[in-house]
Amino acid sequence: MSKVTSMKILIADDERLQRETLSAILADHAHRTVVAANVSEAIHALQSESFDLVLTDFKMPDGTGIEVATKARQFSPEAAVFIMTAYADVSSVIDAMRVGVVDYLLKPLNVEHLLRKIRLVDEHKSLLSEVTDLRSIVNPKEKTMLLGDSDAMRGVRHTIQQVSQTKGTVLITGESGTGKEVAARLIHALSHESARRFVAVNCAAIPENLLESELFGHKKGAFTGAVADKDGLFKAANGGTVFLDEIGELPKSMQAKLLRVLQEREITPVGDTRPIKIDIRLIAATNRDLGADVVAGIFRQDLYYRINVVQISMPALRDHPEDVPVLAQHFIDKYVKEFSKRPVKLSNAAARRLMEYRWPGNIRELENIVERAIILGASDGSLDVEHLPENFRTMASGLMDGSDLTQSPANLEAALDSFTKRHIEKVLDAVNQDKKEAAKLLGLGLSSLYRKMDELNIARRSS
Repeated sequence: MSKVTSMKILIADDERLQRETLSAILADHAHRTVVAANVSEAIHALQSESFDLVLTDFKMPDGTGIEVATKARQFSPEAAVFIMTAYADVSSVIDAMRVGVVDYLLKPLNVEHLLRKIRLVDEHKSLLSEVTDLRSIVNPKEKTMLLGDSDAMRGVRHTIQQVSQTKGTVLITGESGTGKEVAARLIHALSHESARRFVAVNCAAIPENLLESELFGHKKGAFTGAVADKDGLFKAANGGTVFLDEIGELPKSMQAKLLRVLQEREITPVGDTRPIKIDIRLIAATNRDLGADVVAGIFRQDLYYRINVVQISMPALRDHPEDVPVLAQHFIDKYVKEFSKRPVKLSNAAARRLMEYRWPGNIRELENIVERAIILGASDGSLDVEHLPENFRTMASGLMDGSDLTQSPANLEAALDSFTKRHIEKVLDAVNQDKKEAAKLLGLGLSSLYRKMDELNIARRSS
């Protein structure tokens, strides 16, 4: 487990024993705390100093935790806010989410649960710091950001960091919209050749009869319309990087010529007999299964092995939904700046809806939805569920299948149990009923998982 950074935490609770106990527990975990006995003291503390986290009781003699959360948003906008309460109703939850409350903690508090929530806050802050560091080393003029703190995206960035220090050929695979060109640009930006050109070619977009000329150039008079000599894209990228997107769409005749270029490191313009030496790194990308295309005779086996020196697989967005909020906020910031709007933050409710969606169009679809929301009115400081397309607004929050809210229990506790049961069942199915692995993914002890399964009547199927 990674070490948690020492955080400065405000504890606001009118029960002296509660706030002193919390302060002592958090101090034992290296956190610095400030305590407040009521709303007035909490607001005074927020006006006096900044905090990383605010823990506030919902009901206090002189006001509510929502007032504290509102002031926290004003004076410590980077602070996460948790509301503690012995009872929670839907309307109070909605009001709290609107002012930026991250989560509700039900009393009596489960200390292990609280500490886990604090670790998540710390990991989120670490991610933002990592993003800042990446921005400092990547050419800001290029679209070279690969955001996300999931294991999948960490693995992709690690491989990119390694391969960028060589000139090895790279094959990037993944569904459309997963960021294959962004990954290619990042490899180039982090390489020793970053000052040289990055030339991107969509193999599916150039007519077959013009493809050879576009890639390798031609001599004057080589064909009808060739009124002058023309350098191809490979020569233009000499010393830098050529990115062949959708390489699986290359016709067989061009596959053979590309193979020769990679083997000999030279090109021959159309209509010429003299080869030209080139020094380029080739990065290819595809959303096809090239291995299957080789078996089917559609793609040359020798070329496949030549381009598949290092393979980077870009994960589908539905496979790392935990990265959706940071990606969405990145696109929000982008389009707020582009359209000269006031700063906008992604609301917790909208983040949950976005995380529950399956994303057939992946990151590109997410960007389009965010751009639409900014254009059509998410300019009041928050991008909320109401700014999303209709299918998001009719989804039941927390339900991965997007079923209607009227099909879920109205009682909050029953709804939470219903969601928890479905979530545990899905995790168990995903790991083939391996209870130890499921407990690890759920952040539970094995005995706690079994107890929760019994409470929710989840069948104990064997793996």
